[in-house]
Parts: sequence; structure tokens; C-alpha cells
Amino acid sequence: MENVRVNVLLPEKLLKETKNLVEKGYFSNFSEIVRESLRRQLLSYKIGLGEMTEKDRRMLEWAMQEKAAGNILSEKDMARHGLKL
Repeated sequence: MENVRVNVLLPEKLLKETKNLVEKGYFSNFSEIVRESLRRQLLSYKIGLGEMTEKDRRMLEWAMQEKAAGNILSEKDMARHGLKL
């Protein structure tokens, strides 16, 4: 999948909070925060609007189980292992 550059205007406080998360190591960079936030928001809307397919539901259930088991890696961790989305 090809990445596309997007310009976004943010309140300064929100930008500072996201930079703090990167500095603490929760995310590898600002782009990772934006991608993860958008994925979560889109999933939330799909769930709320009843637009999830059965495959989406199974994938969400699997992801939640894997996250609970500590098996889901951040993009930063994946990069350390030579993996990329």
C-alpha cells in the first residue's frame, strides 16, 4: 500500500501531547500515532453503524485476544525485527 502525505492543522496542546507519547516510546513517530488513531476511529464508526462484516468481527476478536496476550507489536517493535506493514 502506498503512503500519501497529508497536511493537518492541530491545536498546539494536542501536538505536544502526541510528541510526549513518542518521547516516552509508546509510538515510534507522529505518523504512527495518526495512523493508529484513524484506524481506531474508523473501526469505532464501523461498529457503531453496524457496517462490520463477519470477517471484520472475527479479525477484531482475534486482535483483541492477541493484544491481551501481549502478541501485538507496534510499528517500532516490528521495525526492530525487520518487519513492515
